Amino acid sequence: MAIGTIIADAVNKDNTAKTDSTGAASAEPTILRYPMDINAVDGRECMRFQIINRQQLSDPKKSIYLYTPPGISIPDSATYNQADLGILGGAIDTVAREAAADEVNVGKSIADITGALITKATEKSGAFGQAGLIQAGVTSNPFTNVAFQGTALRSFNFTFKMVAESAREAEEIRMIENTFRKFLYPTTEGTDFLLKYPPYFKIEFMSILGDNAKVNEYMPFINYCYLLNMTTTFNGATNIFHNDGQPTEVDLSLTFQETKALIRDDLYVGGGEQKQYTNTQYKRKFQSPSNIPAQGEG
Repeated sequence: MAIGTIIADAVNKDNTAKTDSTGAASAEPTILRYPMDINAVDGRECMRFQIINRQQLSDPKKSIYLYTPPGISIPDSATYNQADLGILGGAIDTVAREAAADEVNVGKSIADITGALITKATEKSGAFGQAGLIQAGVTSNPFTNVAFQGTALRSFNFTFKMVAESAREAEEIRMIENTFRKFLYPTTEGTDFLLKYPPYFKIEFMSILGDNAKVNEYMPFINYCYLLNMTTTFNGATNIFHNDGQPTEVDLSLTFQETKALIRDDLYVGGGEQKQYTNTQYKRKFQSPSNIPAQGEG
């Protein structure tokens, strides 16, 4: 049985949409879930992992629903480096300040300003060159600043413990595990010398309400991801198998990484200058999976 007759498509279809048929009995279903009765209780929180073809972003090929595990962690970070501007940097800053105060001809070259500053500094210190500076006990001002470099790629780890209460549920767990593993790997592209990228994963936090599943707006937004690594442990706490040899317990640890480093506009609703500081709502719109500029852009 699928997850009701309606599943959420938060971005493109106002959070609700009709499900597809699971297909012929001989084919694997396009919707997998654990536990099997994940839709039995209203308000149950779950995660949806959709497998997305790189050329068809609006057409998920398969969906996996899993319970929301405890301890969800979302890492965000930015990179700053130390920038020593040195005498030249100080000269540029001086030109800018003096030009703003109309105290200097804007056309005056940076070299002239730099030379004047060095001359003035050496006149005051009575020293010139590194040896002279050491002798005088002075050194050049490095004009050190913090320089913003960018944001880091975000990685997410989710761990699930799946205990099969029946052979049917054990089979569902097998399909879930193998689906994740299958789409971690690339394929070849016409020749063994070229590898074709794996598909994207679209990850959303959902709330189940009867035959509906809606995006949980209290949980964070994650953009398109690749499955970076996967660790599966079979029967970690037991050595019991079902009659067909299926393990009763499977632990799944999944690490995903977003396909690109994000900027604020990728995550949050924009607006005027004032709204930049007063509106903290997620945009919840999946952005382009890459930061590669379109042809013709500078």
